[in-house]
Amino acid sequence: DEGLLKKEGSTYMFAHDQIQNAAYSLIPENDQVRMHKQIGNLILDHAQDDKINDVLFIAVDQLNRCKKTITKEKERTQLAMLNLKAGEKAMSLATFLNSASYLKAGIDVLCDGHWERCYDLSLHLHNLYSEAEYCNGHF
Repeated sequence: DEGLLKKEGSTYMFAHDQIQNAAYSLIPENDQVRMHKQIGNLILDHAQDDKINDVLFIAVDQLNRCKKTITKEKERTQLAMLNLKAGEKAMSLATFLNSASYLKAGIDVLCDGHWERCYDLSLHLHNLYSEAEYCNGHF
Protein backbone atom coordinates (compact mmCIF):
# COMPACT_ATOMS: atom_id res chain seq x y z
CA ASP A 1 0.00 0.00 0.00
CA GLU A 2 1.73 3.15 -1.27
CA GLY A 3 -1.02 5.43 0.01
CA LEU A 4 -2.11 6.54 -3.46
CA LEU A 5 -5.75 5.60 -2.91
CA LYS A 6 -8.14 6.09 -0.01
CA LYS A 7 -11.13 3.86 0.57
CA GLU A 8 -14.31 5.52 1.77
CA GLY A 9 -17.04 2.93 2.20
CA SER A 10 -17.25 1.08 -1.09
CA THR A 11 -15.60 3.93 -3.02
CA TYR A 12 -11.95 4.45 -3.79
CA MET A 13 -10.53 7.94 -4.20
CA PHE A 14 -7.11 9.26 -5.04
CA ALA A 15 -5.28 10.49 -1.95
CA HIS A 16 -4.41 13.75 -3.74
CA ASP A 17 -5.60 15.49 -6.89
CA GLN A 18 -2.05 15.53 -8.29
CA ILE A 19 -2.00 11.73 -8.14
CA GLN A 20 -5.27 11.69 -10.07
CA ASN A 21 -3.86 14.14 -12.64
CA ALA A 22 -0.73 12.02 -13.08
CA ALA A 23 -2.79 8.85 -13.58
CA TYR A 24 -5.08 10.66 -16.05
CA SER A 25 -2.12 11.92 -18.08
CA LEU A 26 -1.05 8.30 -18.66
CA ILE A 27 -4.27 7.59 -20.58
CA PRO A 28 -3.89 8.19 -24.35
CA GLU A 29 -5.86 11.24 -25.52
CA ASN A 30 -8.14 9.21 -27.84
CA ASP A 31 -9.07 6.96 -24.93
CA GLN A 32 -9.69 9.96 -22.67
CA VAL A 33 -12.22 11.40 -25.13
CA ARG A 34 -13.93 8.03 -25.58
CA MET A 35 -14.13 7.51 -21.83
CA HIS A 36 -15.61 10.96 -21.21
CA LYS A 37 -18.35 10.27 -23.76
CA GLN A 38 -19.04 6.86 -22.27
CA ILE A 39 -19.12 8.21 -18.70
CA GLY A 40 -21.44 11.08 -19.63
CA ASN A 41 -23.84 8.78 -21.46
CA LEU A 42 -23.81 6.20 -18.66
CA ILE A 43 -24.62 8.86 -16.08
CA LEU A 44 -27.58 10.07 -18.14
CA ASP A 45 -28.77 6.56 -19.00
CA HIS A 46 -28.73 5.35 -15.40
CA ALA A 47 -30.00 8.44 -13.63
CA GLN A 48 -33.59 8.18 -12.49
CA ASP A 49 -35.88 10.77 -14.05
CA ASP A 50 -36.40 12.55 -10.73
CA LYS A 51 -32.64 12.58 -10.03
CA ILE A 52 -31.37 13.76 -13.44
CA ASN A 53 -31.06 17.32 -12.15
CA ASP A 54 -28.69 16.11 -9.43
CA VAL A 55 -26.19 14.74 -11.96
CA LEU A 56 -26.78 17.17 -14.83
CA PHE A 57 -23.58 19.20 -14.36
CA ILE A 58 -21.44 16.06 -14.05
CA ALA A 59 -22.90 14.44 -17.16
CA VAL A 60 -22.74 17.60 -19.28
CA ASP A 61 -19.15 18.30 -18.19
CA GLN A 62 -18.16 14.81 -19.30
CA LEU A 63 -19.93 15.13 -22.66
CA ASN A 64 -18.50 18.59 -23.30
CA ARG A 65 -15.01 17.11 -23.02
CA CYS A 66 -15.71 15.07 -26.15
CA LYS A 67 -17.90 17.52 -28.10
CA LYS A 68 -15.38 17.89 -30.93
CA THR A 69 -15.77 14.21 -31.77
CA ILE A 70 -19.57 14.33 -31.97
CA THR A 71 -20.39 14.61 -35.65
CA LYS A 72 -24.01 13.46 -35.94
CA GLU A 73 -26.43 16.37 -36.03
CA LYS A 74 -28.92 14.66 -33.71
CA GLU A 75 -26.25 14.05 -31.05
CA ARG A 76 -24.97 17.62 -31.37
CA THR A 77 -28.48 18.97 -30.94
CA GLN A 78 -29.02 16.76 -27.89
CA LEU A 79 -25.77 18.03 -26.36
CA ALA A 80 -26.82 21.62 -27.09
CA MET A 81 -30.12 20.96 -25.28
CA LEU A 82 -28.27 19.44 -22.31
CA ASN A 83 -26.00 22.49 -22.16
CA LEU A 84 -29.10 24.69 -22.24
CA LYS A 85 -30.56 22.79 -19.27
CA ALA A 86 -27.26 23.05 -17.39
CA GLY A 87 -27.02 26.75 -18.24
CA GLU A 88 -30.56 27.34 -16.99
CA LYS A 89 -29.84 25.45 -13.78
CA ALA A 90 -26.62 27.42 -13.24
CA MET A 91 -28.53 30.68 -13.84
CA SER A 92 -31.11 29.68 -11.24
CA LEU A 93 -28.27 29.12 -8.77
CA ALA A 94 -26.77 32.52 -9.68
CA THR A 95 -23.53 30.92 -10.87
CA PHE A 96 -23.33 33.11 -13.94
CA LEU A 97 -19.79 32.17 -15.02
CA ASN A 98 -20.77 28.50 -15.12
CA SER A 99 -24.01 29.35 -16.86
CA ALA A 100 -22.21 31.31 -19.56
CA SER A 101 -19.78 28.44 -20.03
CA TYR A 102 -22.55 25.87 -20.53
CA LEU A 103 -24.54 28.13 -22.82
CA LYS A 104 -21.47 28.96 -24.94
CA ALA A 105 -20.69 25.24 -25.21
CA GLY A 106 -24.26 24.68 -26.36
CA ILE A 107 -23.94 27.38 -29.00
CA ASP A 108 -20.57 26.03 -30.17
CA VAL A 109 -21.89 22.51 -30.64
CA LEU A 110 -24.81 23.55 -32.87
CA CYS A 111 -24.50 22.47 -36.50
CA ASP A 112 -24.33 24.81 -39.46
CA GLY A 113 -27.77 26.04 -40.40
CA HIS A 114 -29.01 25.69 -36.84
CA TRP A 115 -31.11 28.84 -37.09
CA GLU A 116 -33.24 27.17 -39.75
CA ARG A 117 -33.42 23.69 -38.21
CA CYS A 118 -33.39 24.47 -34.47
CA TYR A 119 -34.62 28.05 -34.25
CA ASP A 120 -36.14 27.85 -30.75
CA LEU A 121 -33.09 26.11 -29.28
CA SER A 122 -30.70 28.54 -30.98
CA LEU A 123 -32.68 31.57 -29.83
CA HIS A 124 -32.94 30.33 -26.26
CA LEU A 125 -29.21 29.54 -26.05
CA HIS A 126 -28.20 32.93 -27.45
CA ASN A 127 -30.66 34.89 -25.30
CA LEU A 128 -29.63 33.18 -22.07
CA TYR A 129 -25.96 33.43 -23.00
CA SER A 130 -26.26 37.18 -23.48
CA GLU A 131 -28.10 37.45 -20.15
CA ALA A 132 -25.43 35.41 -18.35
CA GLU A 133 -22.67 37.52 -19.87
CA TYR A 134 -24.50 40.67 -18.80
CA CYS A 135 -24.69 39.31 -15.24
CA ASN A 136 -20.94 38.63 -15.46
CA GLY A 137 -20.34 42.28 -16.35
CA HIS A 138 -19.49 41.62 -20.00
CA PHE A 139 -21.54 44.24 -21.82
